Amino acid sequence: MAYALGDKYSSLVAEWDQMITDFRPTWDRFVNVRADKAFSLQNYADITPGALASWNGSADITEAATSYGSFAEQVVTADGSARKVTLQRRDIELDSGLVERKAEQLLRAAQQTIEANVYTALTGGLTKNVDNGGGGTTYVLDGTFSLQDGSTQSNSFSTALSASSLDSARQILMGWKNYNGDPMGLGFGPLALVVSPKNATIAEQITKSPLAAETYAASVTAASGANINPQSMHPYQVIVSPYLNTTDDDDWFLIETGLQSPITYWTASAPKLVIEEKAINQTVEMSVSMYSSVFIQTPPNGIIGSNVA
Repeated sequence: MAYALGDKYSSLVAEWDQMITDFRPTWDRFVNVRADKAFSLQNYADITPGALASWNGSADITEAATSYGSFAEQVVTADGSARKVTLQRRDIELDSGLVERKAEQLLRAAQQTIEANVYTALTGGLTKNVDNGGGGTTYVLDGTFSLQDGSTQSNSFSTALSASSLDSARQILMGWKNYNGDPMGLGFGPLALVVSPKNATIAEQITKSPLAAETYAASVTAASGANINPQSMHPYQVIVSPYLNTTDDDDWFLIETGLQSPITYWTASAPKLVIEEKAINQTVEMSVSMYSSVFIQTPPNGIIGSNVA
């Protein structure tokens, strides 16, 4: 939402509001957006019923008691971000486009904040401790989670991106189970492969090339034929973000797209621009504020993160 205290900049803030509404971040294919006025929420491990029990059609079925152990509780609160610019009225009179340029800069600042928050949550998940569902703790994206039968499953991965490591990550994803131990059917539809600029080329090569790379001994002078690249047959969406270009720029993430993604961008309200003219000190104050948070549900059904050393 954007507004001006007075009619002088009403058209400017209306345009600003429309542009922030139309903004599509690079992560929109693998993140669910939630907007409400709650300032905290809780997520729990998936404890939905498993496969149906056998039944002979006459005797009543007695549901066996189930121990769910720890519920993998997760509390999320909104983080505030804001920026304020104060302009002198005389400067505005000398430069007729000053307010418009500052509004554009504030728009870019809001968009960059929205972009960066998701990728910060991804890298942070590799070292953030959460309830493991069995009375202990583990990392969100580099940990091991407990099932109700006492077994465990892991989304921990530490291999650099390659055709074989991507295949391994998808196998882990397809084998992921819910808290009851039932397969979740992940990894069969479109997947997002999220990488830093360092891995952009190799990500495109291993997902888009119809032919697989082959290695030949020094004595071999010609290829005997090409193998079909199985990765190219699956609908991977490569997403490259400079916000992952940190000291761990080898890290990469394989994520379910659409509603099955475990990542949520939660905002209490859209970024808000306010333009206020101060008659006393002859200034114009422009400010943008937003309250939002990004969280990965636990257990992290639908994401494999590779924490490359």
